[in-house]
Amino acid sequence: MIRWIVAGQDYFADELATYWVVSTHNLSGVVDTVSSTAEITPPLGFMLAWLGSKISLDPEAVRLPALIGGVASIPLVYAIGLRTVGRGAALLAASLTALSPFMIYYSGEARGYGVMMALVLASTLMLLLAIDDGRKRWWVGYGVFVALAAYTHYTSIFVLGAQFAWALWTQPAARKPLLIATVVAALAYVPWLSGLKGDLDSPTTDILSALSPFNATTVKSYTTHWLLGFPYANIAGVTVGSLKQMPGVPGLGLIAAGILTGLAGLWSARARLRPWFAANHNRIVLVVLLALATPVAEALASLLSTNIYGTRNLAASWPFVALAGAALVTVGPRKLRIAAAALLVAGFAFGAVKMTTTAYERPNYTEVAQFISDRDAGGVVVDAAALTPGPLANFDVEGSNPGEPVLRLDIPAEKTEPFDIYDKLPVPADVAADAVAEADGGPITLVSPADPTRTSGPLDESVPATAFIAALPPSYELAERKVFPGFLSLQALVFEQTGDPAGAAEAGGNGGNG
Repeated sequence: MIRWIVAGQDYFADELATYWVVSTHNLSGVVDTVSSTAEITPPLGFMLAWLGSKISLDPEAVRLPALIGGVASIPLVYAIGLRTVGRGAALLAASLTALSPFMIYYSGEARGYGVMMALVLASTLMLLLAIDDGRKRWWVGYGVFVALAAYTHYTSIFVLGAQFAWALWTQPAARKPLLIATVVAALAYVPWLSGLKGDLDSPTTDILSALSPFNATTVKSYTTHWLLGFPYANIAGVTVGSLKQMPGVPGLGLIAAGILTGLAGLWSARARLRPWFAANHNRIVLVVLLALATPVAEALASLLSTNIYGTRNLAASWPFVALAGAALVTVGPRKLRIAAAALLVAGFAFGAVKMTTTAYERPNYTEVAQFISDRDAGGVVVDAAALTPGPLANFDVEGSNPGEPVLRLDIPAEKTEPFDIYDKLPVPADVAADAVAEADGGPITLVSPADPTRTSGPLDESVPATAFIAALPPSYELAERKVFPGFLSLQALVFEQTGDPAGAAEAGGNGGNG
């Protein structure tokens, strides 16, 4: 239910690129577009989203593959846990997967992460089944899921490579079928090699790396939000989900208490740890290896080249972190195991419940559009809150159009091709002049983030929204302000013409009115 609620929220950020790809292309066009510089991601996630879009362009339909992948990850974690760390740890890990804010969010995002995690888990399960009974069907399944995961997101390769290395080293009897299945999966990837080369050569990764440098501060933020909290720490300079907010101090306290209780149990059971580990060491090593594979590999890659270390890029290893953590706290005496598990589940449940609240909802453009439409006063809308890689923004999405002409303020006007570094941003004063002409005496509604834009007092004209307000004629005054809360809150500022338009033209801009 929680995942379904999240999947019904408005599109946000990179999802708008997915929406553009699937809503304006047929299936072959989707593949062609993704293989161009428009994306730096393999095509399978977009192909599945395109299939969902044939049901509807509503967010729930386009996000359906991610939703299915997110739900499927829960029993997959349990099944892998049964074959690696034991029933109790498997149950705890599956519970944490169900309640993790990180896992919930990516179960409701129209990008490839939710699907990729499920496919990686499926490849691991197939590998374990194949090693256990040697049946050809499991090796076929392993090869298929390896190929599908790699076709969904490049970051899957770190976990896929780690599990291959583990099996090659520790399972000599399985080496031949392992090599055959892996080679077949690699051959299946050959058609995408040109797309891979284009993505490796794309300047987008370098741009993203420059925006988020690899240093101790970013590594700490990305890692903690990946493990425990909301995927976003801040957006456009606005704090949206610190750990003190999500899962919150009570949730963090319960998680810490659960870990400490588990460690106490681990210490009290230290005498039997060696035989327990000896009996299970290969499978435990696998889980730990897969938990560390993505963060370690991405950290090394970022040290040596372009930074790829980011919260969402760590996704492939999250389920294995849950398994490793669950194994750690469920080794001790029964009472301590139960207490540790209960505390951890309760701590993560705090975050899961918060994911259903308005404070952690994606920016609600649908309500903004409805507010503008309900006023039924004509006029024009100026969008200064768009977070999109282009070419479409939220007001271009089916069902989110406010019914008035929309001018863009802080993103290019381009609506047919993804943005690039050569696209010019609109000049706020020019947008203000265009808005006045387009409104023709009607209201001008400025939609912007609720925090950065001040509507009274001295204006910082380096901010497009405030520069736009300063450029409006004095005849336009702020008539109404409505805030739409979310993890990035929006505000609608309605400016109406109350003075003499002729006098306003002579006076020039309003110099900070509103």
